[in-house]
Amino acid sequence: MKKIFDLMKVDLITMNGGKNNLKIIAVLIVVFCGFTGFCISPIAGVECPFLMSAFFVPMLFRNEQKYHSGKLWGLLPVSRRDLVNARFLLVLGLYTISSLLFYLLMLISFVFKPYYLLFGADAENMDIISLLAKSSGGSLTALGVFNLVYISGFSVGLIIAAGSLRNYFNDPDSLELSLSLGKKHKARKKYHGIELSVFAVILLLWALIVSGILPIGPTAAVIIQLFAQLAGAANGFLLGAVFITMAVFQAVYKYICTVLEYDEQEL
Repeated sequence: MKKIFDLMKVDLITMNGGKNNLKIIAVLIVVFCGFTGFCISPIAGVECPFLMSAFFVPMLFRNEQKYHSGKLWGLLPVSRRDLVNARFLLVLGLYTISSLLFYLLMLISFVFKPYYLLFGADAENMDIISLLAKSSGGSLTALGVFNLVYISGFSVGLIIAAGSLRNYFNDPDSLELSLSLGKKHKARKKYHGIELSVFAVILLLWALIVSGILPIGPTAAVIIQLFAQLAGAANGFLLGAVFITMAVFQAVYKYICTVLEYDEQEL
């Protein structure tokens, strides 16, 4: 286990070495999401997990790719599995911790509602969380809507972060191509799996149906009602636990695939 933590320290030192402009971009993302979360609506904070999940891998390994230091792992007495373990633990651990801290910040905004002080009476019409809770017909509380939206965003972001790390292990050059905005390159489009699309479509359909935008038949209404009851239990944490469990299984699947693929790869 000590070797795993030593490898994580090496990656953090590498990230801070040299010029890494992505750290500045990551800070700006957090500041922007925090500003919109406090001044407009805490539901705007769901942007942070989405954006940060896509930035963690480039931010951590940009310098390694830039200075071609990844080839050193083939010379050092470090097993490939230990390297995969360390980097998955580092990326997903940092993503989870940062998302949890940001959730607590948005929870403060949800409780104290500072945007009401800025917009006065107009803020009631801008309070998306309360409007969604009312449109659910009482099956969801405002806190339940907030929890479900944020947990859903965190779950999708977890899948994206794990998929990005798997792509980096398979083809480190893809990171360089995706960051070469000024060059005449086209990064190869890599999808994180059809399950991510299905997951996003399910969430979208659920939001449209609960809000009454999408009409449903009597048969589907029974299923949706059961689903809504599950969402309403424990202020959304019960259904949120289901989403997180699905995301964790997907992350574990990508981790196993990475271990097998990286073990057969030539460094």
